[in-house]
Amino acid sequence: MMADKTRSSLHTLITKRYMLAVTLIALLSSFAAYTLKSALSDVDNTAYIVNISGSQRMLSQHIALDIHRLYQQRFVMNTEQTETENLLTQHIDTMKSANHQLASGQLNNGHQLELSPTIRDIYFGDIDLYDRVNFYLKIATQILDTTSEEPFLQLMSEIDSSSENLLIDLDKAVNQYQREGDERLEIIQRLEVGVWLVTLLTLMLEVIFIFRPMAKEVIKSRDAEQRLLNSLEDQVELRTYKLEAANKKLQELASKDPLTNLNNRLTLEVDIETLIKGFYSHQCPFAIALIDIDFFKRINDEYGHLAGDHVLKEFAEILQSQGRNTDKVYRVGGEEFVLLLNRVPCERTEEMMLELIDKTRSHQFKFEGQQFTVTISMGLYHTDLFPVANLRDLFFVTDKALYESKANGRDRLTLATRM
Repeated sequence: MMADKTRSSLHTLITKRYMLAVTLIALLSSFAAYTLKSALSDVDNTAYIVNISGSQRMLSQHIALDIHRLYQQRFVMNTEQTETENLLTQHIDTMKSANHQLASGQLNNGHQLELSPTIRDIYFGDIDLYDRVNFYLKIATQILDTTSEEPFLQLMSEIDSSSENLLIDLDKAVNQYQREGDERLEIIQRLEVGVWLVTLLTLMLEVIFIFRPMAKEVIKSRDAEQRLLNSLEDQVELRTYKLEAANKKLQELASKDPLTNLNNRLTLEVDIETLIKGFYSHQCPFAIALIDIDFFKRINDEYGHLAGDHVLKEFAEILQSQGRNTDKVYRVGGEEFVLLLNRVPCERTEEMMLELIDKTRSHQFKFEGQQFTVTISMGLYHTDLFPVANLRDLFFVTDKALYESKANGRDRLTLATRM
């Protein structure tokens, strides 16, 4: 009778302890899964907003370049402006949307990102980046409607005077978002260790206070828990791997032109800044050629857009074959390309570009039984001609040289002149 009572009491005690152990494990597992899932979701949002902030920085320079191009077309060359105006409007709208997302944390993917005090200070504190970007866009919008040259020049001067400082502060925002993303990754790593330590501590307490009277159950439960931990770690590792692969793919897509597989404008500005710094630090010469396929719209109109895409891809191959291994080729617009040449004398650079013009002119482009030729116009800047202080000036003089090539009959090379 006493044995039965003791056995019953022991059975009840073991059952309660077992249920307590199961409850603790379930709560711990749910907490770990929820915490890690939330942290990984936060990292996804951070990667998304870092990409937006980098795009905003690039758009500020696009807008300045579009405005200079519009001035040339509207008041200097008196050419068609619709495409440039549409592109400028698109860049303004995109940058305005990005500014709202970055300053509010309300992302277009439906998520809400909590802004850090540092980010809030950048956008609404002393730097006041939010209002400055809106003011920058307001001026750019006014320029679209300005038809007189003098007011246009005044507004363009305001854009130029604020562009460089704005770019510096936009870069601060990009770097801060990147730092916060790195910090969130570190938090995930610490969470993994913390979850493991809490789990280990829980298991030790269960062994001491719950499972000692039931040795077999302890072994089974601990094995089950270990399998659960391994599964969670595998899931975290797999998710981290997928996230890294996705970020790498996103970076490749963001820096490559999908049609020609050439570098795009996103990497061009960084590469040119590096060359400018190398020139002023070590007197390393470099050159930039801005290239435009002549009358490209006619190809699309007469042969179709597929033929136009074929010309772009085949011309990209010509560019790559003409340059050296150290040269870099970019597609920066519809039919606009850029060639960067490092450590080559000015005279040799000019010879290479003339060879490229001749090679393009003599090349037979073939598409679906049709054969046609194209020519290119080019503006060329070299550090031997005269020094430039910054990226904006470099683009300005090179773009001006390109338009001189077009104005003088196309199918030619024009060297950049001082501003």
